[in-house]
Amino acid sequence: MLPAKRRARIIEFLREEKMASLKELAERLEISVSTIRRDVEYLCNTGHLMRTHGGAMLNISNRKGFEPEAAISSELESAAKRRIGRRAASIIQPGQTVIIDSGTTTLAAAYAMLDRDIPFTAFTNDLSIASIFSQNGIIQTFVAGGSVRSGSSTLLGVPAIRMIEQLRADIAIIGAHSVSLEGLSDTSIELGEVKRAIMSAADFVVLLVDSSKFFSRSFSLFGSLADIGLIITDDRIDPEILKELAQRDIPVETVAEEMAQ
Repeated sequence: MLPAKRRARIIEFLREEKMASLKELAERLEISVSTIRRDVEYLCNTGHLMRTHGGAMLNISNRKGFEPEAAISSELESAAKRRIGRRAASIIQPGQTVIIDSGTTTLAAAYAMLDRDIPFTAFTNDLSIASIFSQNGIIQTFVAGGSVRSGSSTLLGVPAIRMIEQLRADIAIIGAHSVSLEGLSDTSIELGEVKRAIMSAADFVVLLVDSSKFFSRSFSLFGSLADIGLIITDDRIDPEILKELAQRDIPVETVAEEMAQ
């Protein structure tokens, strides 16, 4: 198992169990305690975890601007992201215009859109998504201008926002780092500004988030739940959260594991 995948599995386990010993983690991942110890040390040094006596727990410090490094983020909740992405791709109809936000869950949706092999017009601020669409000659793809965010394939800045502001798309597919009743938020102001522009440029906005994103708050608010036409998430979402969203008339679809088969 690659280091990024191991470390993502450690974080996922601690999200469920809150705290675990090195032995428990090693048994869960079926790897040696020495390997787990190195991974835990790495995750503590990079701010993901906090050490406990004989083990670790998630870093619960209130750092709303923190996000996992790209390699780990791409592995977190990867199966759920693929299921969510497939459902999002199924919404797209031939001939539509679609804006696809940058992110790991929207990237999964882009792969699923490619598999559908239907013609549509795509606009994205993600170089990786644009590269995926370039494999299919029937997807007309436009890419935002701007600067590339360090450590990612995301395009940000005034040029990207100005291009997006000129668009009028059928659908926007967006992600978020956190979702709360207060609204949608992400880890930087620059990310939030681009996401806000994307939402304003589409007739219908679909939010793709796995269940771990509810209900928390990141640094920069960029939109309201009322702006969302549909939320697609996985079926591990807390029933109480679903109840809260239903009370606010926010449409939610949960994608079950068996749909991945």
